[in-house]
Amino acid sequence: MNNDELIAAGHELAKCLDNEPLLDIAKLLSKMATQLDVTTAALREKTKQCEQLAAENSALKSSRAVLAENTFEACNAIASAGFSHEAIMRGLYESTGDGNKYPKPITTLVDEAMRKLETPATDAFLREVRAQGVEMFADFCRKKGDVRAYCFFNDAALNAEEFAAELRKGGAA
Repeated sequence: MNNDELIAAGHELAKCLDNEPLLDIAKLLSKMATQLDVTTAALREKTKQCEQLAAENSALKSSRAVLAENTFEACNAIASAGFSHEAIMRGLYESTGDGNKYPKPITTLVDEAMRKLETPATDAFLREVRAQGVEMFADFCRKKGDVRAYCFFNDAALNAEEFAAELRKGGAA
């Protein structure tokens, strides 16, 4: 029972209160309550997923500021040490022979920032979206009406479903 059906059932219940036996009304109420519980649980899960995605988005945005600050500090330190602006801009100051004094070139700062950007909720969401797309393809294959092509499309659908399951696990990308 979806939400529209639940609403319609509620309206029917209101009409029936006077002329339906109490047991039928109780069964309908129980069915409606069960569906409402299922809908509420699904909504909570989606809300949790949205909160995780929002947190990851916030971390991604704040990482830009951290990267900019770290890069600015590194550039100032390198410039103070007498390295050329060209070396700073290219992130090549480690090649001047004083790499031990300044072991973090700009490219290393960027690499570190990128490594720290873990997005498990986003990754899981994208895996699910990809898997759903593959399942849509599997459904398309199953709906092909040509009897001669049935075996081919059925095999394609089975392979697509297997691929979708692998995508959800994080593989097959």
